[in-house]
Amino acid sequence: MNQQAYPHAKDFGWIASDDHGNVGIFITAGEGPIASAALNGEFFPVVEVEPRVLGMSVRDREGVRMLVKVPRPDSYIDLASRGLYVYDWTDISRGSGHLDAYELMAIPAAAIRCDELPEELATVARSVRLTGVRFGVDTTISVG
Repeated sequence: MNQQAYPHAKDFGWIASDDHGNVGIFITAGEGPIASAALNGEFFPVVEVEPRVLGMSVRDREGVRMLVKVPRPDSYIDLASRGLYVYDWTDISRGSGHLDAYELMAIPAAAIRCDELPEELATVARSVRLTGVRFGVDTTISVG
């Protein structure tokens, strides 16, 4: 399988599905690990995932639940309002006590399932399945 190169030093989001067909987006902060299936060369470039998600219709903005207090939560809310569980690689901003995992930042009020995504995103989300994971319940997720 042809693989895309890891986009080093770029802050972007990649998507995956859980065992229940829910969709999560994982913000790399420029250094977080990416599931190898997300770098499949048959897909569009991984750095295009987040803009494509943001091009989707808003499902419910007011009901998004932020789990952490951050100075500017807009990007998390924007993604969760489209139905995705939002995880971020927060180790980059921790002084110590690294998690070595993505941390749940926002829970959508109206979660979207793989089969509700635009087809190109659905193909990626179905292919990048994190087994044994339940978005929204698992507050940290280790990848790779």
